[in-house]
Amino acid sequence: MTSASVSRSAAVSSTRPRYLALCARHTEPLVAAELIALPEVADVEVRSGAVAFAGPRAALYRANLYSRCASRILRVLGDYSCGGPADLYEAVRTLPWEEFVTTDGTLAVSAMGEAPGLSNSMFTALKTKDAVVDRFRDRLGRRPDVDPQRPDLRINVQLYEGPRGPRCMVSLDSSDPPLYQRGYRQQGGPAPLKETLAAAIIAQSGEPVLGAAPIAEAVHTAPPHQQRSTAVVDLCCGSGTLLSEAGLSMLRMAPGLSRDFGFMHWRDFDSGLWRKLQMEARQKIRPASEVFLFGSDVDPRALRSASQNLQAAGLYRYSRLTRCDLRDAEPPTNQPGIVLCNPPYGERMGDERELIELYRALGDTLKRRFVGYRAYVYTANLQLARQIGLRPSARHVLWNGMLEGRLLRFDLY
Repeated sequence: MTSASVSRSAAVSSTRPRYLALCARHTEPLVAAELIALPEVADVEVRSGAVAFAGPRAALYRANLYSRCASRILRVLGDYSCGGPADLYEAVRTLPWEEFVTTDGTLAVSAMGEAPGLSNSMFTALKTKDAVVDRFRDRLGRRPDVDPQRPDLRINVQLYEGPRGPRCMVSLDSSDPPLYQRGYRQQGGPAPLKETLAAAIIAQSGEPVLGAAPIAEAVHTAPPHQQRSTAVVDLCCGSGTLLSEAGLSMLRMAPGLSRDFGFMHWRDFDSGLWRKLQMEARQKIRPASEVFLFGSDVDPRALRSASQNLQAAGLYRYSRLTRCDLRDAEPPTNQPGIVLCNPPYGERMGDERELIELYRALGDTLKRRFVGYRAYVYTANLQLARQIGLRPSARHVLWNGMLEGRLLRFDLY
C-alpha cells in the first residue's frame, strides 16, 4: 500500500465510519464498481491495492456479503504520525478497544510495513498488543486473551511512508478470514485458483451473461422467473473454482451467504440487521431451469474435487462434469456460449514441453470445435499463451499473488 493509499483520518468516527476494501492490483476498478452499486455506500475512492469508502454499519455488512473481488474489508480506526515504537503505542492506546471486544474475548494483531524502530512485523504486532491490553488493565482491571487463529477481534496495523513522514494506520479486519474463503471449497487441486481471482476474471470479461453487470441488480432487482442460461464451459476445470464463481455470479448468489465474518464477533454486531441483509440476498437469487455449467478435466481427482465444491456451493444440479482430454472436448449444447479456462502455466505444476502441447491443443480445440463461442483464457505465462495460436481481441492484466497474469479474450468465428 502506497502513501496515497491510506486514509488521513485521525480518529474513530461514530457517525461516518471509514472502510478500506483491500484487493489485488488491477482489480481496484472492479471492487469500486461493486461498492458503488451497494446501498448506503458513499465516498468511494480508488487507491493502490485498495478502495476506500464510507457509510453506516449496513454498508460494512453489505460489502462483506456481496463483494466478489475484494480480499478483506477493514474498518479504519485511525491514521497517525509514527516516529517510532512510542508513537505507535500511544496511538493504539488512545483507541476505544472496549467498544469492540470484552475482557472475556480474544484478539490478534496483524502488522505490515516499516517505520523507524519498527522494521520487524512481529515486534510491531507485539507493541500494538501491549498497548491494547494495557488500556484494558488500566480501565477494567482485566484484559482479553490472544488467539492468533480465530480471534474475536483481529487488529490490522499498516506502517507506511506518508508525504510528511512515517505513519501508521490502525484498522479492524471485518472479514477475517479473507473473503476468498467463501466456504464452499471442500477440496483443492495442486495449484488452486483463488476465488477472488476467479471472480475478477469473470467481472473483467464484462460479459452480462456471466453476471458481470453491476451487482446493484443483486440488491435492487427482483429475480425473474426461471430462464435459459448461457452455457459456460471450462476445459481444464481442476477443482471447479471458475465454474463455481461463474455459477454464483450468474444466479446472483451473494458469495458471503455461506460463511461467518469477523464483524460478527464484535461487541457492536447487529444480528437483526445481518439477518435482514441475508434474507434480502436470498430473495434475490435467480433460479435456473437447466444445467449451464460444464467442466472437463483429464484428472479424475480434480473432477471429484470440483464435484464436491460445486455441491457445497449449491450449484451441483446446474453442473455437468466429464473426464475428458481437452483435445477431445466438444461443445455441450447447440447454442454458442462462453469458455472460461485457467490452464496450468508451469509455475508450480507441469512440464514446460507438455504445457506447450497443451496450449497448442487448447487453441486447436477452440478454433475447430467452439465456433461462435467467446473464450477467456487466464495464464501467467505469456510464452505459453502464444502457443494457443489465436489472436486475442482483448488483454487484461490480473495478478495471481506475485505473478503477473493475462486474461485473453478470443472471439471464435
